[in-house]
Amino acid sequence: MIEILCFGDSNTYGFTPDWKHRYGRDIRYPGVLQALLGDGYYVAEDGLVGRTAAFPDDNRAGRSALETLPLSIESHGPVQYIILMLGTNDCKIDKTRSAEDVGAGMDKLVRLVIGMLPAWTKILLVAPPPLGPSAPQRDPEYDAQSLAVSQGVAAQYQMIAEAYGLRFLDAGTVAQMSALDGEHLDPDGHKKLAAAIADIVRRDCEA
Repeated sequence: MIEILCFGDSNTYGFTPDWKHRYGRDIRYPGVLQALLGDGYYVAEDGLVGRTAAFPDDNRAGRSALETLPLSIESHGPVQYIILMLGTNDCKIDKTRSAEDVGAGMDKLVRLVIGMLPAWTKILLVAPPPLGPSAPQRDPEYDAQSLAVSQGVAAQYQMIAEAYGLRFLDAGTVAQMSALDGEHLDPDGHKKLAAAIADIVRRDCEA
């Protein structure tokens, strides 16, 4: 059994773009991924609304993955495959003003994870789709600069993945944030993301 941990923010959690519900396991991407991979794989999920790669949150404790990812790895371990998708919340007004800063935070997180895992553990670094234009209109935690920052995150993450020999996926090439709020995936987005990740996981684990 290949144990996979999907670790991320509200999009891993499955928060709906209307901010009222959580998608069911059959809709949010980790559950769809499980269905696509089938027997021989177990997909665990750890998604938290507001989670960042590295920045603390002044209003909510435990949002920085630097604090919580090591605990999640121990809780779900042993895991053979970790899927990291974070960065959207790092683009908030009170967190950072540049994609380079978001990348620096993810670099810290990746180094932390690599340091606590066996060398054979595979890590897939996923850059979330950029924020949509409705995000600043719907959520006061974002502004126009946040949108610009989010558009540069994928390039930063790709450099990190290449530097550490990680798998990489730019989710913005397969899915977009919902037009409703500009920061969460709709069901079709979850489906497309899961399909892209499943292709990568199969190539890694079934070769």
